Amino acid sequence: MYLNLLTREGSRDILRRLCTREARFKELNDEVANTRTLTRRLRELMAEDLIQKDKNLYKITAEGFDTFLRIVWLEARSRHTWINLEELEKLRFEWMKVSLSRLSELFLEEFSSELISLIIYGSTVKGSFHLGRSDIDILYILEDHSENLWDREGRVFKNFQSTWEYRACDYWLKTLGTYGYPETTTVSLQKSYAKRFQPVYLDMLTHQATLFDREEFFHELMEKLEEALKALGTLRIEYADGTYYWSLKPDIRPGELIEIELGERINGYEQRTG
Repeated sequence: MYLNLLTREGSRDILRRLCTREARFKELNDEVANTRTLTRRLRELMAEDLIQKDKNLYKITAEGFDTFLRIVWLEARSRHTWINLEELEKLRFEWMKVSLSRLSELFLEEFSSELISLIIYGSTVKGSFHLGRSDIDILYILEDHSENLWDREGRVFKNFQSTWEYRACDYWLKTLGTYGYPETTTVSLQKSYAKRFQPVYLDMLTHQATLFDREEFFHELMEKLEEALKALGTLRIEYADGTYYWSLKPDIRPGELIEIELGERINGYEQRTG
């Protein structure tokens, strides 16, 4: 619908700038140097309801933001040859796909060959994500020799917050009345420890988006976990209000130790009966 307009000189520059904050004509003139061209593009973009003018300020509209984000996403898809795009499509919102694909890029740049797997899980994938209340949950797995993880992860997020993708999403979410870009909660595991059973794995069996998985390491962990739970007769008990719990072994005997093997090492968890 907007293809012809968006290919005209200056249109995308204007939208890209307004996705991060409102601006005056003079500020937009820094993006589109020809004043006559800028005036014409602003008029055309307003006619299509992609932007609006409030007194002396130009602002992006919901239609404008969604339209430009779709363009950015299409460009990102062609650039990301290593991210599992099919998995990324599990995410509910377009702004999540755009921003988290950029964050994933930064993780790979920082950790390079040390990065084994990168997984998004929780409400982001379940479809129960609520703007202003929910966090984004990330699990990443690294080689055992990886060091200074705290500092390096901090550098990833510092760089992420300076990207256009983060700033655009943060600005737009604030216009919707939220606190801006959601908090991101991370869990990092080194390879040998990731082979141990982690309780968080249970919820990741059915609700996770594995964006990067070298040699299908995490995929194989999930397959082993499914087999182990099937052998135990594990049940997921869900209540009408949506809350649930796992009964790892319904016929467990008092004091019995449950062992779940996912790799060379075994981690035992004990489930006690009342």
